Amino acid sequence: MRTALALVTSGVLLVVGGVFWLKKDPHPIEQPGHLYQRPPRALRLPELYPQTPPVTEGQSGTLSSGNPKNRTQPSLPLEQGIYWPPALERALPQGFTDEYSQHWQQFARNASVVTLERGCGRSTNRLATLSDGSKACIRYGINPEQIQGEVLSFYLSRLLGLPAVPPCVLSKVGSMQWAPVLAELGGTGWVPGSLVTITPWLHNLSSVLPPLALRAEDGKLRPLLEELHSGHTGMVELAQWGDLILFDYLTANFDRLVSNLFSLQWDPRVMLRGTNNLHRSPDGTLVLLDNEAGLAHGYRVRDTWDKYNKDLLDTVCLFRSGVVRKLRELYFGQRSAEELHSLYLAAEPLAAELGLLTESEAQILQDRVGLLYRHIQSCQDTYS
Repeated sequence: MRTALALVTSGVLLVVGGVFWLKKDPHPIEQPGHLYQRPPRALRLPELYPQTPPVTEGQSGTLSSGNPKNRTQPSLPLEQGIYWPPALERALPQGFTDEYSQHWQQFARNASVVTLERGCGRSTNRLATLSDGSKACIRYGINPEQIQGEVLSFYLSRLLGLPAVPPCVLSKVGSMQWAPVLAELGGTGWVPGSLVTITPWLHNLSSVLPPLALRAEDGKLRPLLEELHSGHTGMVELAQWGDLILFDYLTANFDRLVSNLFSLQWDPRVMLRGTNNLHRSPDGTLVLLDNEAGLAHGYRVRDTWDKYNKDLLDTVCLFRSGVVRKLRELYFGQRSAEELHSLYLAAEPLAAELGLLTESEAQILQDRVGLLYRHIQSCQDTYS
């Protein structure tokens, strides 16, 4: 039996966890983890009972009882017991703002592809130079659901107000946009007329290790006091880890933290390497790359991976208020897929050609919104 892994801020549990499946080269030539289908065994996630980590530099915390009734107050009090303080939310990096994303998408749809070279993951993908000299990643899916997962994950992140997913546009192979490299397309193996995704190539990204509280030489998830005393910067990053877990649960993405947790069974040192499909930008944004495993593809294989998604979700009881507000709207409105499709169809000219979530996939999304909402309500009942 496993126990709950918890990081308590004012008695509120927040810990993020995971283990990386394959050692990845730096972006943009990361490859999705192809996971060995070994029967999983139960993982023990030890309990953590820390005192609230400080959210301002120069302060420190001490260990206290895990009983929420015995908790003391942090320097910046939580909102209703389960929300990050407004001051900390204001300190979160901007990430990919709506203004930036819309501007980049407009440019990318009108730019010409002037060179192609290998890069950006699988051998079928390419690193492209666009007509203004900037670089972009072109992803060609093994099947259309991977392309759909990449682009719909971006629009779902917009719907939720999570700025960590890079902007994405669709392009048709062989259209006028590709005129400068038509002679090279034959060597790519791409089928003419296929839809691919284009995302910006991001400079100066760095690998991201799991939080210190989740790293240990023996491979077990153990808290380290350095994480609890990490100050404002550490809490800003932990808040983003919480966002990541919620988002990957909604999309059933198994190629990030879920594959990490799965791999702990046989690789006790995997936590000492960078996290799969996650990088840090210079402004501190944790960038969620390569989201092809999300939504349609993730839903199709969710029976294999949902145990790990649920284990990770159970570590989070501290949230951004805006994200919870939107999840509440989606839960009571019972129109999650409709809102996602509306945003997608309005912004992406090739959306209808690629297709939308099926009726059954739309229901899975709504069901996962419901589970997230009930999880948040359980946290509020316990800690408010």
